[in-house]
Amino acid sequence: MGGDFLAAVTERQRRRLLDLGKHVDHAAGTILLHQGDPAPPVLIPRSGYVKALRAAQGGSPPMIVDLLGAGDVLGVEDCLAGRPSHLSYIATKPVRVLEIPRIAFHALLDDDPGMTALITADLAVRLRLRNVALGFATAKVRSRLTAFLTRMQALYGIPGEDGVVIDVGLNHTDIASAIGASPASVNAEMAKLKNEGFLSTGYKTIHLKKRSRIAVG
Repeated sequence: MGGDFLAAVTERQRRRLLDLGKHVDHAAGTILLHQGDPAPPVLIPRSGYVKALRAAQGGSPPMIVDLLGAGDVLGVEDCLAGRPSHLSYIATKPVRVLEIPRIAFHALLDDDPGMTALITADLAVRLRLRNVALGFATAKVRSRLTAFLTRMQALYGIPGEDGVVIDVGLNHTDIASAIGASPASVNAEMAKLKNEGFLSTGYKTIHLKKRSRIAVG
């Protein structure tokens, strides 16, 4: 949402959300929800990052379709539709979430048009971002990779003296899954970007250089 959802609502709305839910801490690698869970709760991350994955059909490998952090609301689409979870969610960093039962969250939205408007705006922004990403689906791996890094930089980048750090707990295999490429091709393109001075990497971190601009081509 570009900011903490609980900071965007009124104090009364925030208190109602906190009263309805409970805070739960998860270690990195923990599965918060499984695709197909029949009546999953709505989750609001307070800290950390969560990757959303979807398998096209039973037995097929899941692909990362989104990355979410503090200020996002997970599972609200399934709550509104009254459907099982269409995604799995896995913590990529230690995460604290506010877990709210589906029935209680849905009743709150029915009772509070202002909160419904905030949720609708959040869904619209997320849909727009996903559609932009889909526009690169047939592009070369470098274009898909640089578009992904540009989005991560805009959403979750941490500014520093000599660049921006992306520290969301994703490895190269995760990035490959997110852009629909092979890990080998992502490794090769990351190596090229390093050699060209655009970035450097650490353990599950990417440092984008301040004086270099990653151009989508």
